[in-house]
Amino acid sequence: MQQTVLLPPQLRRQHKYNKIACIPMFITGSDKMKKFIHRCTNREDGQAMVEFALSLPIILILLCGIIDFGWVGFNMLTLQNVTREGVRSGIVVSDVVSNNAKVSQRIRDMAPDYVKDSVEIYITYSDPVNFKSGDITVVTKYRLKTITPFSGIFTKNGEFALEAECTMKMS
Repeated sequence: MQQTVLLPPQLRRQHKYNKIACIPMFITGSDKMKKFIHRCTNREDGQAMVEFALSLPIILILLCGIIDFGWVGFNMLTLQNVTREGVRSGIVVSDVVSNNAKVSQRIRDMAPDYVKDSVEIYITYSDPVNFKSGDITVVTKYRLKTITPFSGIFTKNGEFALEAECTMKMS
């Protein structure tokens, strides 16, 4: 003989989805009652938290890498552009001393504020005696600090060494 059991309100609140429409109000037989109670109490609520905790460091490292390498790419392009501008201003000057000063000043004027003071500028000529007949080469170097702390783990002193070089024919 089967008996009909009305679930107490405590069991209804323990259901995984907490919807009364999903919970049967009458269960026939004691085996079905045991299965229902087992299903209600056998939850996996902590699983999502554990998965999130395991994947969060990987996601953060990827995100920091994307941010820092975008920052490095932007600054590398900026350094190449200011080096090219310095060389362009240096190909039309009359003497070496004023040419070097003009090239250095042009690079510092074009560079962003955070680069101006710490950029290293090296100017060389392919023919030092008759410099107007050769080429001018300008090399700029800059040590760029990382933005995020995770990328600093993979670099020396948390800095990227950027270098740009440009050579043009003197006119």
